[in-house]
Amino acid sequence: MALYNLGAEQSILGAILIEPELVSVGNQFNLSVYDFFHPQHQIIYKHMQKLYERNEKIDPVTLSSELTNHDQLDKVGGVAYLTSLVTVVPSVSNISYYIRIVKDFSMKRSGHEMLATTSKNIKSMDQKSLITFSEDFKSMIMDNSNSEDLVVNASKVSISVQRGGILTGFAGLDALLGDGLNFGTLTVLTGSPGAGKSTFLNQIIANAISNGFNSFLYSGELTYEMCMDWFTRTVANPQHLLNYTSNMGKYAKVSDEGLEMITQWVDDKLFFYSKEAKADEANISHAIEYLATKKNVKLFVLDNLMTLDCSGNDKYEKQIIAVKSLKRLAKKYKIVIVLVAHSNKNSMMNKEPHVFEISGASEIPNLADYVLKASREGREPETELFVLKNRITGSIRYKTMLTFDTARKRFFTKTGNELKKDFGYMPSYEQESFD
Repeated sequence: MALYNLGAEQSILGAILIEPELVSVGNQFNLSVYDFFHPQHQIIYKHMQKLYERNEKIDPVTLSSELTNHDQLDKVGGVAYLTSLVTVVPSVSNISYYIRIVKDFSMKRSGHEMLATTSKNIKSMDQKSLITFSEDFKSMIMDNSNSEDLVVNASKVSISVQRGGILTGFAGLDALLGDGLNFGTLTVLTGSPGAGKSTFLNQIIANAISNGFNSFLYSGELTYEMCMDWFTRTVANPQHLLNYTSNMGKYAKVSDEGLEMITQWVDDKLFFYSKEAKADEANISHAIEYLATKKNVKLFVLDNLMTLDCSGNDKYEKQIIAVKSLKRLAKKYKIVIVLVAHSNKNSMMNKEPHVFEISGASEIPNLADYVLKASREGREPETELFVLKNRITGSIRYKTMLTFDTARKRFFTKTGNELKKDFGYMPSYEQESFD
């Protein structure tokens, strides 16, 4: 299997000998010495680039002199071969097409080599190794792209796209954010333990599903059963909440009928990250790409940053890599990603909350499009929610008071609308409105 095109390689070199400025076209396409298959062509192109960088003429005479000075002329076939290159060029104006052909074969040779190496070791490779290989293979393809693929003509960009995304269900907050958490954004939610971050996120997930947006939850601290228990408590309507009393006091539980209805409602709409999988950047990214492309998931909640596997001496560097990956995925697939991060110890001493209270790498708030903070004083049922960063509308320093309802496992504002919310899990013929 010949993974090269002799004619295309010769035509590139011949075209440059005729019009030396065409070296710039090669640079535009990221054409490298090693994109050429034949060793003599690698040598010739290397020395053409040297002459071009020194702003010297490129023709058979100057090139043969350059090659002679480096004892390379005989290796490329002598002056006769250099002269012959000029005669084989079909059209100088077609050099970009010749370059595409050469780069395409170069990419295929690299891919063939990677696949051949992997096929020898595939029996001993685990899932993570295969995922790493796929990422390396993708990077190899991107590295072989030309410069045109790195830019977009601004006139081709549509500005008619409407702003908006996933509504949180809290009307005042949604208006401030720009019709909810906009698609293509990364949100960091911070706050001290016990401030109600998980409950707040459960309501956002329920509201998203209610509005037709499939959702994903990674919880590094809760089991599947705990996640579903908390979620169903948040979603359930009053008629499906049963009150009990134990030695610990009164508590509510979702009825079997309610559990069955909610379970059916979230079928193929809500996904959890597998407890069997390592929660590192590669696996999390792979899961997000799969769900975004195969399951049409639009909301991704990661709770929390500290439970992601970023261990090692370069812990903060790994956190930055992970968050950059999340930001890239949000933009690429036009999804909403919410990352939970605890507040640092110094946050307790601050009179006013600010974005750099996040525990972890200091670059994290810079990468976020929104930064929200949940704060609760002691055992008070009220939680203060702050908007500390808002890249979309620019409106910040928003603060609202959220009151927690223990029985419903919901936050509500002074209007109380959040407690009245029916997320729509009941079949239509059984749905009721309640005040």
